Amino acid sequence: MRRAIYGGSFNPIHNDHIKLALQFAEQFELDRVTLIPTHYTPLKDNSHIADGKHRYQMCLLATEDEPLLEVSDIELRREGPSYTSDTIAQLMNDEDSLYLIVGADMYMTLDKWHDCRFIFDHVTILVAPRDEVDYDSLNEKYLFYREHYDCRTLIAHQAIGELSSTLIREGIASGADVSGMIHPRVLEYIQQHDLYRE
Repeated sequence: MRRAIYGGSFNPIHNDHIKLALQFAEQFELDRVTLIPTHYTPLKDNSHIADGKHRYQMCLLATEDEPLLEVSDIELRREGPSYTSDTIAQLMNDEDSLYLIVGADMYMTLDKWHDCRFIFDHVTILVAPRDEVDYDSLNEKYLFYREHYDCRTLIAHQAIGELSSTLIREGIASGADVSGMIHPRVLEYIQQHDLYRE
């Protein structure tokens, strides 16, 4: 099975997350994309993050109708920071070829990640470019990783969408209509649990 790991805070999960996962599945002929909400991310501000159980449930609701997508709480069940290398080690097996979906900004910092050599050795990196990304810089980093880590990288045709979880949280806090940005079941869950009001 060709299986991609797609980690993130998903705080909350939105339509562009789902769109990106499905586009990657089609372009790279993936059999499954596993969305993995992080416990907390070492390189990010975690002060506004909803409890993991809420983010996990929202991911389940958003992917309910998508057979190519699944959700794992593997990182939420671990104590401490969410290290991608640990997740890869837990998911590795003899049957699956593993891929890791990252945005271009994250790709540029992969060599700063915990145990990055293990990551490069065991997965193929799938990069989602951003519209404003400097492709020269991206290509330079690609060549650096290939030379120093023998890293396997594939860059997607499509850019990451314009939606952001921050934009949605701010919209909810201000009372704006965010119904076009997230799945109706996710919006209903947010309203039921009074999330992102502050």
